[in-house]
Amino acid sequence: MPIKHIKVVGAAIIDDNKVLTTKRSSDRVLGDLWEFPGGKIEPGETPQQALKRELEEEFKDEILVGPQVTETVKYEYEFGVVELTVFYAKLLTNNFDLVAHSEVKWHTVDELSQLNWAPADIPVEKAIEKVDLRSISFE
Repeated sequence: MPIKHIKVVGAAIIDDNKVLTTKRSSDRVLGDLWEFPGGKIEPGETPQQALKRELEEEFKDEILVGPQVTETVKYEYEFGVVELTVFYAKLLTNNFDLVAHSEVKWHTVDELSQLNWAPADIPVEKAIEKVDLRSISFE
């Protein structure tokens, strides 16, 4: 059986030098692990379009998509290979109507390494640790 490749996109939502993190619900795949919110890229969508759609679906929020955080991360889970691309983003609305997550929390860059991350998100978290979030520009 061929290995399933799943292209997903995530948002490193930033505000006031903090990053929004989400904890997956216990009953879901990778339950109780922290991640950057987002989801699968549908056929015909750009990663940025997918990210806007996913945040609308998951939180009922609109976002402004900024630059890509780091190169796309490939991670092989038991269920397939995830290709994760994460972009910096800013919230335009603040609803946080949770669908797939049990918790949403703002963290300083220094606090990120203390979370129990989903494996594909770890390289992204490490890249964010090295950045001054105030230097990220949204055009």
